[in-house]
Amino acid sequence: NDTTTVAAAFKSSKIVPDVVPSFDPLYPLLVTFKQADGSSIQVTAGIQLTIARESQCPTYFIRSPVLITVDPDAPTPQDPSVAQVRHFLAPDFVSDGTGPLTNRTPALSPYIGPQPPAGSHAHRFV
Repeated sequence: NDTTTVAAAFKSSKIVPDVVPSFDPLYPLLVTFKQADGSSIQVTAGIQLTIARESQCPTYFIRSPVLITVDPDAPTPQDPSVAQVRHFLAPDFVSDGTGPLTNRTPALSPYIGPQPPAGSHAHRFV
């Protein structure tokens, strides 16, 4: 379930605005119900489940975001000829809800600090 499909399903089923005034999800949420035979049913946008299939508490998963830091102003804002220099790229970040995000796997590109040339105007690190 991508977030666009889920947002559209919320609107078409009138969850928006009957339950919440608006809904713009940031991350896909995976919901599964374990069945008596040990199998699981994955909930998708618009699926109709029976009461029996929903009798157990569902399991929730959220796909973790990929974080990337780039410099769109390299080497300088006046001459961005090598723009989009990647300073960091890492997947699989999680949070316990009380502290900073932590990475569960190694970065795909380790962090490289900014190195603008002397005299460069301020860069946008995004």
